[in-house]
Amino acid sequence: MLATTLVLLALSATSQADRCDPGDGQGEMICIDRNGACVEITIDGQKTTPLTDEAVAKRIHEIKHGEDVCWKLDQPVSGSFRAQAKSGGLYPSFVGKMEQLQVNLYQLGDYDPEFDSRLDSLSGVSLVVDSDPNGTWQLKPEKPLPAGEYVARFRAMGVDNWDGQAVYFRIDPALKPPPASGPN
Repeated sequence: MLATTLVLLALSATSQADRCDPGDGQGEMICIDRNGACVEITIDGQKTTPLTDEAVAKRIHEIKHGEDVCWKLDQPVSGSFRAQAKSGGLYPSFVGKMEQLQVNLYQLGDYDPEFDSRLDSLSGVSLVVDSDPNGTWQLKPEKPLPAGEYVARFRAMGVDNWDGQAVYFRIDPALKPPPASGPN
């Protein structure tokens, strides 16, 4: 029992830097943790940036959702945002040309620790390609998404491999997504 408690304490004491460290692999093996170090994600025209604020990261990770959230957006996005993924980061050739972009979306405000053991991803949301997989993909929710804090776990699958990013952001339903765009 004591050993289990110590392990749980150690896990909860993980810093954001440790959680998001890409690892010490060489070459393409630096991407193997698939925490977004080898892909670039843009949402409604905003590039994701590393989430380094320990207080914000701690608050997000206290909500049990099973994702290592290492990325953020500074400004809110629309409830039907457009996302684009491309190779980049520490080893840009790891992913290759995009074939598919997928997302699991979590509404952080839905978590109630009194009743929930974990936060499940929202059902009825999907990303639909606008025209070319290397261009934008639009979020298509079955019903409008309310304002609030979210985590999106993107999986960018390319011809060579895949990487993912879990991104913290806010949705503002009054915002409209930018127009669709092709590959950059």
